[in-house]
Amino acid sequence: MDKNTYFRHNQLTMKKFLFLPILLLVAQSAFAQQPKLHLKLFGGYNSHLFVYKEYEKSSDVFHGWQAGFGLRLTRKKMMAELDLVFLRNTVVIPIPDSLELDEFDKFEFKFKSFEIPIKVGIVPIKTPLYKWYCYTGTSLRFNTKGTIKIFDEEIKFKPKEVGFANPNIDWIIGTQMDIGWLNLELMYSLGVTNSLRENIRTNSHELQLSAGIIF
Repeated sequence: MDKNTYFRHNQLTMKKFLFLPILLLVAQSAFAQQPKLHLKLFGGYNSHLFVYKEYEKSSDVFHGWQAGFGLRLTRKKMMAELDLVFLRNTVVIPIPDSLELDEFDKFEFKFKSFEIPIKVGIVPIKTPLYKWYCYTGTSLRFNTKGTIKIFDEEIKFKPKEVGFANPNIDWIIGTQMDIGWLNLELMYSLGVTNSLRENIRTNSHELQLSAGIIF
């Protein structure tokens, strides 16, 4: 091998070694920009307020719990999430005195529903240990079934039998944070569509507080 060939061979080898770290850096940067997918399992407390606007304004407040799971996708400072949530609400309703029922003065009303929140938002703070998310979006709410408990007897009914519309569309806004594998979330929803099939305007307000884990 002559000197010129030897030098050309060495220059080519050096270029390969110089190109390899650059290639690795580019590949690492491209991989870091790939979306990250997380699975969430969560549960918590909810409060649901129905405000009826007829001749006189009235309202019912339901308290209960929810549980569900979801998929959250993040890329840089953006996030998107799809959840499936099962809810159960309960309210104790007093019997009006005009009914003159001396045997009991109240009954328990339980209601079950299923929601599909669709969220999009931003990630203002993003560190290896702590992340903060702010989002908005929409939610589809399906009323499934309910029961009325009087004394020890439970009477089951379907939503349409008591005038509930199906499905309902809610506008949602909320925030959540990740602390390691722990996820904490606060979500508020406002009914866009009428909750009842009747002409009575019914505003729906729901507040959910959840805690869960992410994978």
